Amino acid sequence: MAKRGRRRQDHLARRARSEGFHARSIYKLEEIDRKYRLFSGDSLSVLDLGAAPGSWTQYAVQRGADVTAIDLVELDVEGARCLQGDFTEPEVVELLAKLGPYDLVMSDAAPATSGNRLVDTGRSEALVESILWNLDRWLAPSGACVAKLFQGGGEQALLRSFQDQFARAALFRPASVRKESFETYLVGLERKEAALP
Repeated sequence: MAKRGRRRQDHLARRARSEGFHARSIYKLEEIDRKYRLFSGDSLSVLDLGAAPGSWTQYAVQRGADVTAIDLVELDVEGARCLQGDFTEPEVVELLAKLGPYDLVMSDAAPATSGNRLVDTGRSEALVESILWNLDRWLAPSGACVAKLFQGGGEQALLRSFQDQFARAALFRPASVRKESFETYLVGLERKEAALP
């Protein structure tokens, strides 16, 4: 969601550009998919939250999914339904619900960072909590969810929340995450019937 300052281009960023992807984050989703088989079903409906610059959306489209992508900034990815808005706002939550339900809700969203790790991790946790709170409106029975989280002490509590809602839940840090980054990913698979309204 938030724009960051320019970073030195590494080999994954150069590879992503050469392969026509918007960002190196494509390889994080690719790793998560390889491990957890997110796109193993046919005709999946996917909701990509905080989708800019669009590489996760591109990957999902290439895997044959019907993708709805939303971000605070304008987004244009061929083959996807792209919306501009704040997915934490109630009216946007309801709009996304009307376009669903989705087999996979995924988010590589990061909050606007302050440089204060405590503040930034708190904001990241709040984004994940917002996603969890709205899964009953968005996610189809037995669906899956993947969400980026800044590590800072709250990850075990959020993992327990995922475990409450999904048959399988895990924290996973792809090898393609930059070494200096403190991000990880929460993965929930097969949403429990008891978690549904």
